[in-house]
Amino acid sequence: MVNIIDEIIKGRKTFFIAPDHSLIPQSFLEDYLTMGYECYFIDNDIFLPMETKVELILDTFKDSILFFNIDFPIQNLKWISLIQTLKLKHEDALFGVLYTKRQTPSEKAMIEHVYLYTLGLQCGCIQLEYQKKNNFGIIEKTLFANQAMGRRKNVRAVCTSSCSFQFTTEEGEIISGKLNDISISHFSFTLPYGTIEIAEYEKISDIQFTIHGLHIRSDAVMYMKRTVENGELYVFAFTTKTGAAGLDALNKQLLTPKLYEIMSQNCNELLTKLFSAASHKRGSAMEDLLPM
Repeated sequence: MVNIIDEIIKGRKTFFIAPDHSLIPQSFLEDYLTMGYECYFIDNDIFLPMETKVELILDTFKDSILFFNIDFPIQNLKWISLIQTLKLKHEDALFGVLYTKRQTPSEKAMIEHVYLYTLGLQCGCIQLEYQKKNNFGIIEKTLFANQAMGRRKNVRAVCTSSCSFQFTTEEGEIISGKLNDISISHFSFTLPYGTIEIAEYEKISDIQFTIHGLHIRSDAVMYMKRTVENGELYVFAFTTKTGAAGLDALNKQLLTPKLYEIMSQNCNELLTKLFSAASHKRGSAMEDLLPM
């Protein structure tokens, strides 16, 4: 379980803090995934203060970017004070702010002065339009400018028991198992020592995949193999029927929402556990303060 958590934490992630869903809908996040950006919403609720949520994110996801929606009102919270405190405590953290388009240039200039020049936020001060369709491109340019993709060209979903593969060798032997992870370009799995001999860049045709209920077939070539603690790890690269790198267009279209589904589930489940533990601890502390 520890290894799975380590894999979920890896890779650069972007968190939108208290987002306005009417301006940035959930559907944007799935589309950004196809571009290589792993993004999540962190909404406000009554169970745990936003300050605590942000601290947990920064302590857990070391390589992350946080964009704060400074137009979202939270009782007893001042965004300027919170961000300033976070910058002092987390010197290497990457922060930016989002806000709805202002009526006058002077209002925009004042906001930029506070957050860009006074606080010195590295990831910008982003003004959103009232129409959400215009905001997709604004956010995408912001993600690109801040290298939100990280070092990975394609985001990788860590698989659970609901992701499996099967193929038949030229000798007629059926090989099957669970996937370790999958992206729109690669996938990996681990087999016991000596299960199969596959040469580097050898092509395997018609591999059957089951990904969270989705059934697809694709060819792939063996990209890398290495010995690990519990067997041999194989990394494959998808190839199309014509031999081009990657998935066929239809398979890519079908797989992308499943990748987002897996990644969102993994990350949100981890966040839920972190937030629940912190909320329970906070509740116990408050009970201790009550008179007997």
